[in-house]
Amino acid sequence: MKRIDKLIIGSFLGPFFLTFFVVIFILLSQFMLKYLDEIVGKDLDTSVILQLIFYFSIFMTPNAFPLAVLLSSLMTFGNLGEHFELTALKGAGISLIRVMVPIFVFAILLTGVAYYSNNYIVPKANLKAFSLLYDVKQMKPSMELKEGAFYNGIEGFSIKVGKKLPDGKSLKDLIIYDHTDGQGNRNITMADSGQMYNILNDRYLVLELYNGKSYLEQKANKRNYLAQQLPAPLVRNEFDEQKIVFSLASFDLKRTKEELFSSNRLMKNAGRLKADVDSMKFEFYDKTEEVKEQSFRFFEYHIQDIVSIYKERSEEREEKKRQEEIKKEEALKAKMKAEYNHEEGRLENKKISLEKSVDSISTNTKQIAYSSRSIKLSKKTGLSIKNENKVFPKPTKKTSSASFKKKIIDRKKNQQIALDAKSAIDTVVVKRTFEENIEILDSLMNRPGTVKMAFNRSLTHVRYVKNNMMMRSGQLDKLKTEINKFNLERYKKLSYAITILIMFFIGAPLGAIIKRGGLGMPVLISLSFFILFYVISMMCEKWTRTDVMGPFLAAWMANIILFPVGMFFMRQAKNDARLFETDFYNVIFLRIKTYFFSIRSKLTKTKSLN
Repeated sequence: MKRIDKLIIGSFLGPFFLTFFVVIFILLSQFMLKYLDEIVGKDLDTSVILQLIFYFSIFMTPNAFPLAVLLSSLMTFGNLGEHFELTALKGAGISLIRVMVPIFVFAILLTGVAYYSNNYIVPKANLKAFSLLYDVKQMKPSMELKEGAFYNGIEGFSIKVGKKLPDGKSLKDLIIYDHTDGQGNRNITMADSGQMYNILNDRYLVLELYNGKSYLEQKANKRNYLAQQLPAPLVRNEFDEQKIVFSLASFDLKRTKEELFSSNRLMKNAGRLKADVDSMKFEFYDKTEEVKEQSFRFFEYHIQDIVSIYKERSEEREEKKRQEEIKKEEALKAKMKAEYNHEEGRLENKKISLEKSVDSISTNTKQIAYSSRSIKLSKKTGLSIKNENKVFPKPTKKTSSASFKKKIIDRKKNQQIALDAKSAIDTVVVKRTFEENIEILDSLMNRPGTVKMAFNRSLTHVRYVKNNMMMRSGQLDKLKTEINKFNLERYKKLSYAITILIMFFIGAPLGAIIKRGGLGMPVLISLSFFILFYVISMMCEKWTRTDVMGPFLAAWMANIILFPVGMFFMRQAKNDARLFETDFYNVIFLRIKTYFFSIRSKLTKTKSLN
């Protein structure tokens, strides 16, 4: 590496890491403000808050990398231009493209790192972040008793405090309703004063009550009719001091299994997203074919060719499903057979060891024990076990062979009668000519009530098809939207990584053109281009959800629009254009003005000659 490369890359790395962490902080603050109401007041541990910040910081990296590269490259080349270092390098015969090579190589390496992060690291961080955020949302707020208001945060109790003293522990005028028995306000405790404190590592809350009374309305005896007619007895107690202990286990953070959130598209890499898209496409095709089959079967007379095609497709699909079910059954049988063989071998070994160790047991006892184990194993695996030593019980009742033969003969007779009836029907149904069919149709139509019945039946079919189409259309639209979302998330893994190179092509030449460093003009220009990139991405994502634009084009549209802009700035920087100076636009205005004056003078000369 040459000294010039070390100079360029050294002046770039400092602003890059600084801007990267600043961008992460800004994006994270904006995101955390969205869930501030869900986090504040939960008395969360510091470790939980740090985990949320860490995981959501990784979640922000796909947007932070491009913006950091844009801002840092613009600041780097702006500083070089402001201190005339770019001018000195050009004077030494080094072109602007050669000066950009070290940062370009770094941007390529960063693109690879960003793609790996977007595909593997970010999905895992999203899984942990959103599962933890869900658990925090479900968590109860920390206990806070307010004066003059009932607090129902503790399950089964309702507490009202008349006044809280400044020390935060002493209370006055307490009323406690005990609802743990689920019978209403039967158990009430009242006290003039009390104290509140936690014990056992804040796992339990203790309320010490002073100078109070408790009222308990007992249940009436439902078995005794006379007791039911009388009012329930009321028990009244007075106390000087009483302690009530409340469990605070419901205020703890309870973690949910992360596997429950793994079906979301944000928690999957490109391979899993592609597999999910393929399965959803197959489901979409299957549902579409099912809708067509259910709808076209009512119009078999009008569209016979189409109906026959869909009948063939339905038969093929049913046959395919049947073959898949057969394969699954064979695999299950093979698995069960392997488990059975393994269990049988284990039992055989155990039997041998028992025979060697226990010689005093009789042969009949061993056979009975082994047969019982075989029966249990057959129930567990679903397979029959052959055991030569097994003694089968004799039947208590003898089955009649004559009645069994009679049942078989009757069944064969019924089958033969059904076959004869079918053959008779087939012989009656003969092919008729078109004129004969018209005569039969006219005779049917001339019957009273036939037309009305036909109209009602047709109307019922049409209504069924309409309702079925509307219901299935909503399902298919929803499934199509999910397919587009999953595809868009899959393509964004790579497109957001390539955005780093696009932002470099915009930021580096712009810094060389404006020749200003610091955080003034570079920040303003960087934010403008990043907002443009973000707006284009959000618009295309919205169009993808409504199926106006394909997911592939939506994922790459912002890069497609910004890449020519970067090439334009690269060309202008190479030619030392002064796009952000007023003299540049004054020269252009003068050229346009002289051009119009020359045209005007030519027109006046031609008019004078005529």
